[in-house]
Amino acid sequence: MLIFIDESWQNDDENPEQKVGVLSAVAIRSTDFNEYSRQIWNFKVKHLSAKCGDIEIKGKEIFKKYLFRLEWKKVRSHSLDLARDIFDYAETHGAKAFASIVLDEKEVNLACADDKQLERPFFFLFERINLFMAEHHPDLMACLIFDDRGITQNERTSKSVSNFFHLSNTGKSFDRIIKVPLFAISSENVGIQLADMIGHLIGRRETGDEKIVSEFWKKIKQFEYKSKTEIETDTKKFHLFGFKVARKHGEDEKRTRPAI
Repeated sequence: MLIFIDESWQNDDENPEQKVGVLSAVAIRSTDFNEYSRQIWNFKVKHLSAKCGDIEIKGKEIFKKYLFRLEWKKVRSHSLDLARDIFDYAETHGAKAFASIVLDEKEVNLACADDKQLERPFFFLFERINLFMAEHHPDLMACLIFDDRGITQNERTSKSVSNFFHLSNTGKSFDRIIKVPLFAISSENVGIQLADMIGHLIGRRETGDEKIVSEFWKKIKQFEYKSKTEIETDTKKFHLFGFKVARKHGEDEKRTRPAI
């Protein structure tokens, strides 16, 4: 199972200094990936032009505010129609979406600055991916594929993630995930592009554009992961959803990111 992971950052319209980070992921079976790539190429050609099959889809471009304003004036947007086709295809062809939404300014950059302490957004994401694999694909392993952020940041991410899986007790228990992450160039990978679209929409919703992106929020919620089993705490039982808001320290649940 291929898990494509991307990072997105948005600023709150009402408070520009308030930054929101989103670590988004989408799961696609490896046996389906070539068909995804071919179909999304066809969608780009259909909605943009015959020369656009190989363009990179970026959430900040495909979901520009003026495109929504045009549609409010009954002018159909090719870019938004492209997004509609991609999300509908993902939902009907088995993709699952995950995300960690970061509000704490100490974590919002998703920097993996301490390779001996996995940041909470990564932990929440891996927790959900591992449970998804155990429930739906117990005979398969998840391969984490991050968007390439350059050699320095890739090395930080790789060390932090690998140390977590190899050295921490919690990381060792996540046995449905291959313990070494990979990296991919987003311009050549539709999985990363799909994760970017998801992350951008979530970030927009968290920073005041809830009404504008409501149609597409509903679409990605259709293939958001929801656990089959219920998680039990001292006070209640609940299903684990793919989208997790990592609130500021002290406001979140008592579980903390595991140290190595």
